[in-house]
Amino acid sequence: MTEIKRLDEVANINYGTRVTRKKNGGTIYPVYGGGGETFRLDDFNREDCTIVSRFAMSEECVRFVEGKFFLNDSGLTVETKSGELLQEYLDKFLFSQMRKIYSLGRGTAQKNLEVDAFKKMEIPVPSIERQRLIVEKVSEMQSIILELRGAFDRKQQMLNELNESVLEAAFFEEVSNVPQ
Repeated sequence: MTEIKRLDEVANINYGTRVTRKKNGGTIYPVYGGGGETFRLDDFNREDCTIVSRFAMSEECVRFVEGKFFLNDSGLTVETKSGELLQEYLDKFLFSQMRKIYSLGRGTAQKNLEVDAFKKMEIPVPSIERQRLIVEKVSEMQSIILELRGAFDRKQQMLNELNESVLEAAFFEEVSNVPQ
């Protein structure tokens, strides 16, 4: 039977650390927070994990960062507390809730995550075996979506190139056919 629990009941919310380029800068590890890489440090505090934007949120407020990196205070990570929840399941769940997480942001100029509301989000907690099946199925579907997105991007590029060549040909053909 699947239980519904609050996120903070089954997971730890871990904040990043405040750093600045001027004071802490380096060259080795990328620094992430609410968005993409901002600068580099010679130290890391996370590795291969999903981060959630905390400050200056965008609609892409959940992302997976591969390799060693430094998470600044603009982001947070979510880790399972016990053996009742697989980390992969939790990560996929967070991705599935990206719109809802973004909607928990407050502010007009820049949205900042309302962390207390985030902690209260509900998460279904099925058996470990069921979690494994869900992770496997979602991973398969994501692979298909990536493949389709790649095909779509290639077709879009071909259409753009065709459009450019048709327009160019129309104008230059018109110019070359004008009597002088």
